[in-house]
This record gives sequence, structure tokens and C-alpha cells, in this order.
Amino acid sequence: MQRRAIWIAIVFTSVMFLYTCRLIYLQIIPTTTIFQQHGSKYKYYDWRQGAVNQRMKKLMVDDGRGHFVDEHGFAITSEKYDTVAFFPVHAWKEIDGVRFNKLATILDKSPEQLQDFVRVLDSAAFLEDKSKVPIRLTEQQVHDIQALHLYGLEVVSYRDRYPEQYEQKHFIGAVAEYPEWTDKVYSSEIKQLNNWSRNSKVGILGLEYSLDRYLHGLGPSYLSYTLDGRYDLLSGIGMRRIESSNPYYPLTIITTIDLDLQNKIERYLDEQKVIEGAIVLLDVTNGDVKAMVSRPQLLPGQLSEGNDSVLRNHALTAYTPGSIYKIVTAAAALEYGVVEEDEHFYCNGEYGRYGLSCWKEGGHGDQTLEEAFANSCNVVFATLSERLTANQLYEIANALGVVQKVGWHQDEAKAPITSPIRLLAEEENGLVFHDLNTKDGGVIAQSSIGQRDVHLTPLQAANMVVTLLNRGRQYENRIVSQINYADGQVLAQLPVHLGHENKFNIHPATAGKILKYMQLVVQQGTGKSINEGRWHVAGKSGTAQLSGKQTGHNDQWFIGYGPTEKPQYALSVLVQEQTSGKRNQATQIFRGIMDIVAEHKQQ
Repeated sequence: MQRRAIWIAIVFTSVMFLYTCRLIYLQIIPTTTIFQQHGSKYKYYDWRQGAVNQRMKKLMVDDGRGHFVDEHGFAITSEKYDTVAFFPVHAWKEIDGVRFNKLATILDKSPEQLQDFVRVLDSAAFLEDKSKVPIRLTEQQVHDIQALHLYGLEVVSYRDRYPEQYEQKHFIGAVAEYPEWTDKVYSSEIKQLNNWSRNSKVGILGLEYSLDRYLHGLGPSYLSYTLDGRYDLLSGIGMRRIESSNPYYPLTIITTIDLDLQNKIERYLDEQKVIEGAIVLLDVTNGDVKAMVSRPQLLPGQLSEGNDSVLRNHALTAYTPGSIYKIVTAAAALEYGVVEEDEHFYCNGEYGRYGLSCWKEGGHGDQTLEEAFANSCNVVFATLSERLTANQLYEIANALGVVQKVGWHQDEAKAPITSPIRLLAEEENGLVFHDLNTKDGGVIAQSSIGQRDVHLTPLQAANMVVTLLNRGRQYENRIVSQINYADGQVLAQLPVHLGHENKFNIHPATAGKILKYMQLVVQQGTGKSINEGRWHVAGKSGTAQLSGKQTGHNDQWFIGYGPTEKPQYALSVLVQEQTSGKRNQATQIFRGIMDIVAEHKQQ
């Protein structure tokens, strides 16, 4: 009997010793450990902190991402305002009805609506508006709420990434949770940094995507609260704001966009019922993007639907250009000396080869190159194409910037930019010929009028005008000029870049002639309907015939510049999938936008 008691005592003592050792291990010796599970390494985890975390909950008040501002410093994203947070405390069951009714009145809710909201709370939550974002409180509402001295709610400062009245912009893009992609791209950050996880929101489109590493910041800010067993806020640590104390983050991205002008143009396109298309407005002095609009409009609720036409930035997508491409053919003919300025051509409406005819029934008759350009005569430009090789047309297209991507980029890591970067990551290349060695006269002729293989983006089209206005000098198009720390210090400046190096640029004299031709288009050619307006403008229209399922429809273009006396802006307009034979809406929209720009400049 005594022997059995001894063994029981030994076993009991051993078990207690093991429990004590385990407790020491968890509470005293290591505060952190690392797990291996399913081949993935989990982050450091504090057991003691974990015990608190079981009772402590969080409500995010700021996602911690960097912000975008326009060239004047006006916020494009991230609006900070006061809102009200409600906590799941038992006091809501015992609240004074008079004060509760006053609260409902202040928040513009009925007592029943507010009662329904607080009754089902199982975690802290914001009272939201119809857009499912926390309501915005006025100064008077804040004062009145605080005067009630109610337990279970708190007026807090909240940052909404996409402000009130904000229209989602393709060039800004969007953020979303994309765990599989995040695991792949940010694996090292997830393993090493506390502010990253596979569920972190990441940029998936636009600048949110291309600058994601700079925008991510140090992680979200939270309103932390701890409840006791009676569902009361725990005294002393009941509620506090948890945020980074680093004065340098989040970063501010300074764009080249004029936000007021951008918004005016967006509203105008909607008034004109542009369903699909794009516009790009560039500063002619350096190629900076001042406005970029894509339609259909990008809406937050459509991100998960995967509609390609909605998600795609049409300003950066290459399309068949139609007759605006005659700028390239005319420049090639002048550069390679295959035409004399006083040479006369005759158009009877039919070319007689390759199935080509002029858009004008009966033809344009006798005309010079300048007149043929203004009239957009297919017969004359097909004639010119027979004097040029495919390679010559390609070289001039490249010199005018409609082959390579033209958005600002940096191929190598240069401090403080620690990796290669392309601001407009979704931008597509242009195309002249699938086969540069082709000698097929039909292929070359059809390409010379902007059909067949030819594709370019609205950004390239606008930049081609900038290149002409700078007498052959190409610029890369910036949409971001600077990145600042949160305290205003400069992290990085993105200087103006000249465009791709080519074997040659077009001669200034050639550029000058093309610009003169573009003026004649508006004075007496295909663009004469927009000759009257706030500014004198110049340009070139284009109608691209579509094929396949889109047969019977056209893409309509107009590109140009203004004012002609002292050019300030280059503009490209694309209106897509218009019924064949319909008046060129892009031409009218070009004039409308130029009038908006002219009025904006006078303010």
C-alpha cells in the first residue's frame, strides 16, 4: 500500500512538473516562437499577447496605403473625416430612451433603425451610408453626439480611400485581396515583415498596381477595444487607437493630373453618352499626362465580375487607327523624298487595286498632298504607299512614337527607386506590320491608311502630336512627377524622360509641314465642322473599319492640338463601336474638350 502511494506521488509530481515547465516556457522563457505548418513558416507569435488578443478586437480606421494627389496637391484618393463607431456593449440594452432618440435624430435615423443596428452588434462597427462606407459627420453632429456622453460609441477619425463623389479612374486603378497572387509576388515580405500578409490588399490595376510596393505602407491603423465578461469595455485598456508612429509613412504620390480638368472632361463624356472609348490630354512642353479617361467607367462593384471592357484602360490599349495614321504615311513620303509638295494627284473615287476606294463617292478630283491630307483621300495615300517600303513606314512610325510603349519607365534600379518601374504597366505596344519584310502591295497600301495590321493606343496617338509639335523630339509620358514622405520631404523625383532612341528623328521641316496640314483639316477639310470655338485648333480625323463580330461598326478618332497660335495641349479622342455611316462623334468631342480646356485655363 505504501509502495503504491509512493508511485502515485511520483506520477503526480512528474505531471505537475511538466505542466510547470510548460507554463514557464510559455510565460517566461520565450515570448515568441515560430511554427512550421504545411510547409509554410508562420510569423513570430507572442503567446502572452495572444491571450489578450482573444479578448481584444479591432476596427480598421485607415488602410495605411499611400495617397494620390494631383499636380496642385488636391487629393485624388484618401479623404479623412469624422464618423462614429458603435461597440457591442450591454449598455445598449439599458440606455435612456430620451438620449437614444436624440442620437437617432442627430444621425438622421429613426429610433427603430438605430435600435435594429445596435441590437445585432457582435463586434464594433461603423454606421454606414447607402454606399456602404462610414457616414460623414459634420462639426455640429460631432459636437451634439459628444454632448450626449453616451457609453458604447466613439467619434473617430476615419480615412476613406475613395472619397465622396469619387469616380473610379482607370489610371489610378483599384485594390483588392488576391491571396494567391500576393503569396507569389510578395513571399519575402510576408515572411519577414509584420505589415504584410497573404490577405493584405494589393493594387490590381493602374498606378495602384505599378506603385504597389511604395503604396503599401506600414499597415492599417485600428481602433482596438477589449471587452470583459459582462460586455463592458475593460477599464484602462478598453479602447485605444493602434497606428504607426513612423513620421515618414504613408507616402504621397504626386501625379501630373489636373483633377478639376479631369473631372470636367469625365462629366462631358458622360453627357455625350460615350459608352466605350478614351481620351488622353498631354502637355505639349514635356508630354505629361493632364487627363486620361477610359470608358466604360470602372466601378468598384464590377471588379469581381471580370468584364474585360470595363477593367481595361482603353487609353492604353492598341486599336486600329484609321486615317489618323495618314500622319505617318505623309511624314514618310516627305522624309524619303518620294513626293513633291506641288505634285498633283487625281482621285476619281477608285484606286483600282487591292479593293481600295475613296470614302467620297466620285472622288476628290485634282489635289496636292496637303489637300489630300485635309480631305483624307485614300486614293492619294495608297499611291504614296507604292513608293515606300514596309521598313520605311516602320521607321517613321517608330520616330513618331507609335510603335514602342511611350509611358514613363525606368529599366534599372536607381536609388531611391529600388527596382525597375513602368508607371503605365498596362500599356500596349503599337504595331505597323506583322511582317516587316513584306512586299505585298495590298498589305502596305491598306496599312498606309491605318487599316490591316496597324494598331496604336490613344496615348501613343496624342504623343505623336507632341512629337510633331516638338519638331521630332519624343518624350515619355509621365503621370507621376514625385513621391513624397508623409512629412512632405521628397523621397523620389521622376524626371522628364526623352523617348526611345531611334536611328533618326523626323526633320523639323517635316514636322512643320504635317502641323500645317493638320490646320487645313479643320479650316477646310474633314474637320471643318469644328472650326469655330474658344481656341483655333488643328487635327486629323480617322474612321477605323472593324471586322469579325464588329462588322458594320467603326472606331472613330480625332487627334490634334490647340491653340494653333501657341500650342499648349495635344489631345486624342477615341469613340468605339459606332454604327458605320454615323457622323464622326470623336470630332465633335475633340472640339468640346478643347473648349473645356480653354475655359479652364482662363479661370
